[in-house]
Amino acid sequence: MARHGGKVYVDSPAAHAVLTPVPRLPEPAERAAPGSLLAPMPGAVLRVEVKEGQRVDKGQPVLVLEAMKMEHRITAPATGTVSALRVAKGDQVEAGAVLAIIDEENT
Repeated sequence: MARHGGKVYVDSPAAHAVLTPVPRLPEPAERAAPGSLLAPMPGAVLRVEVKEGQRVDKGQPVLVLEAMKMEHRITAPATGTVSALRVAKGDQVEAGAVLAIIDEENT
């Protein structure tokens, strides 16, 4: 095994391979719009409890995600308006997927 230029070269009697390291999981917050609610893990949307344009209070449930045989409530991080709802009941989502966007109220 040898490293060169960020790649790992592996030689064996059976085969030769060149491996390129990649981040385990991308940092979703770096590519999400402000106010985005991100999926904490892969799962299925069980319930959506708000509608686009609806006003929500901080801590109010926005949707419920089923992952690892458990229900995870995704709540509003701040008081504001649901400007986008990107999922529906039954959708499968990946970790870091944008579920909804809350435009925070200026107080």
